[in-house]
Amino acid sequence: METLVKKHDILLLSRLQLFRNVDLLSPALHDLLGSCIYRKLAVDEVVLSTREENHYLYVLLKGRLVIQLTPHDDIPFATVEPGECVGEMSIIDSRIPYEKISASEETTVLVIEREILWRMISVSHEISRNLLYIMSERVRYSNIVIADSLEMQRKYQRYAMTDALTGLHNRGWLDDAFDREVKRSERDQLPLSLIMIDVDNFKKYNDDYGHLAGDHVLTAAARSIRSPLRPNDLVARFGGEEFAVLLPETNVVNAKFIAERLRESVSKADPGILDEKQLPKITISLGVAARKPKDTLDMMIAAADVAMYHAKRKGRNRVEVAAGESAKTK
Repeated sequence: METLVKKHDILLLSRLQLFRNVDLLSPALHDLLGSCIYRKLAVDEVVLSTREENHYLYVLLKGRLVIQLTPHDDIPFATVEPGECVGEMSIIDSRIPYEKISASEETTVLVIEREILWRMISVSHEISRNLLYIMSERVRYSNIVIADSLEMQRKYQRYAMTDALTGLHNRGWLDDAFDREVKRSERDQLPLSLIMIDVDNFKKYNDDYGHLAGDHVLTAAARSIRSPLRPNDLVARFGGEEFAVLLPETNVVNAKFIAERLRESVSKADPGILDEKQLPKITISLGVAARKPKDTLDMMIAAADVAMYHAKRKGRNRVEVAAGESAKTK
């Protein structure tokens, strides 16, 4: 339903942001307002859409509009309240920056045709200034939303790469970061070693003391493994009670030395107190493998895994080096 703007509506219109401090009784503006219309919108009625080019500015007088950013949004990107307007950006370039804008309840808008708006701007510096303010506020709000969105993306990215229990990087991160180091080692002809680590008797620990105690163990082990490492060493929770440490620019002899240091660090770790009882100490078994020419990450993991299981079979709480590498110095 559409009706023309009438003279006695001037007081109502003067309260709108677009017409703030504007002399609406001036003959030129009064005639232009007489060419505008009121439009009543039903619930879910669309006023702006990417499917149609826009030629109007809509000033909200009553009700509420919702902005949908994409076709699949269940939650509105933003809402438009009485006194605000929509369509000002697309008036300039005819492009709609949102999927659609529609009424969330019965709504009344003042509709100003593009040519009428330009004529209003030409006869009133105040309207020009108010419109610039409205547009700057729209840009500022969009920037805030974008900044919030980027922060959320960064947060989700951290969650995607980090193991929630131990705070170490997870397997997804490991595959990407470790693979880069393997390629760098091959390109620059640098030594590269890998340590695979498994917490000894972890299943029995869980069975005897409960899964919460197991979480304490994994947290203490992760902290003790990370603490002695160098800044450029890469550590991740590989899965379950298993951890992986990649040592850039490190030959197998030095890698074994570092592994012994990690074993000792974990053996001294305090798993903490649970239900007023001190949890027993933990140990780890470690397997070390150095990268051979043309070795992939999976091949290094497999070699270090075999060495780790040798350590377990030989009594646990020890370090073993992959077959054929114990005598290497580079």
